[in-house]
Amino acid sequence: MKIKSGDTLSQIAKNKGITLKSLLAANPSIKNANQIKVGQTIKIPESKKLSGSASDNPYKGMTRTQMNQMDIKNKSDRAQRSATRGMQTQVKAGAQTTPTKKNKNTGSSMNMSKFEEMKQKMIAKRKKK
Repeated sequence: MKIKSGDTLSQIAKNKGITLKSLLAANPSIKNANQIKVGQTIKIPESKKLSGSASDNPYKGMTRTQMNQMDIKNKSDRAQRSATRGMQTQVKAGAQTTPTKKNKNTGSSMNMSKFEEMKQKMIAKRKKK
């Protein structure tokens, strides 16, 4: 697909029903997701081939940090490149695209599905008492 004036990767991802992460993983030549050029050709991945790539939310699986780094208001090209590279690496490594959430008790991040699983176990323990 050729980039037209006004196109953004997040807009393209949303229109194609894929995540921004999967779009970036399919286009390793993109060094900064906020700096694509008119006429540039990008590959659109098949949503069935990459786990977690089909979505009506293009930002699915991105951490808050990645979203902040990718924010156009963030003028740090280094941070934007780092976030772009990080997302490409995560998808290639087969990382789950489930966002992480801060654990209120420890302050550490954990996978949301694991968080929900632990939460359900805690609720079940309370009910037994």
